Amino acid sequence: MAKVAPFHSKLPGTDVYHDDDICTVGDDRIESYHRVPGTGGLRKCSRCRDLSG
Repeated sequence: MAKVAPFHSKLPGTDVYHDDDICTVGDDRIESYHRVPGTGGLRKCSRCRDLSG
């Protein structure tokens, strides 16, 4: 498990945050210039949740 500080996308329609750099949903699909630190009050990504056990 490779935990990272929580982040989310600043793009409209974002509904989850990520906290695992192995998560391909967050790591591969969110460009670095769209990343915002923190949870943003959003729910955790289901892939990140699965990775955390």
